[in-house]
Amino acid sequence: MTDSRSLLLAAAVEAFAKYGLRGTRVQNITQKAGVNERMIYHHFGSKERLYEEAIRDQQQRLFTAWKPALKHATTLPPYEGMRAALMSFVDALSASPLLVKLWMHESLGGWQTLPLPDTDTPVPEMRAIYERGQQEGVFRQDCPFFVMYTTAMSALIAMPILSGRDAKIIANASPKPDQTEILGMVIDQLIDGMSGPLPPR
Repeated sequence: MTDSRSLLLAAAVEAFAKYGLRGTRVQNITQKAGVNERMIYHHFGSKERLYEEAIRDQQQRLFTAWKPALKHATTLPPYEGMRAALMSFVDALSASPLLVKLWMHESLGGWQTLPLPDTDTPVPEMRAIYERGQQEGVFRQDCPFFVMYTTAMSALIAMPILSGRDAKIIANASPKPDQTEILGMVIDQLIDGMSGPLPPR
């Protein structure tokens, strides 16, 4: 039998992903969960803490799903390892579709709910691959890891957000690439940007 905390968390993720923190009523969550309202305060203390926990839970699920592929990526040559890391991130993200919506609400709210990561390297495996690639001359020396990481994550997270708009553009393309081909091309563009020199100014 599922406990009331898990039921509330699952219902909260759906509600917050749809309406955000301010637009979600406690009653929406408790009705969906089939749990008494007082259990929110028992388990989480407040609606705001439940919101924070909902995002943390979804992020943890993403990183748990991504971790095995990241570990494998560190055993590959740098270019192939980075490609595997980014491809597997998209796979993990597609298994957590509500997380992107939660991040969008957080962005609109100015990222005030979630604290910054404890470290400047939220994904140490990617940093290891990137820095090894820099040492071996595969990746450019003039671009620090945090620039590469934020650029790649921003591009890949934007893909599901813009997918409806992009589908209309792709529909007019000739020949029409499939989604796997498009993802591969996007990731190749990102990695080629890590590998190539700065253009002349």
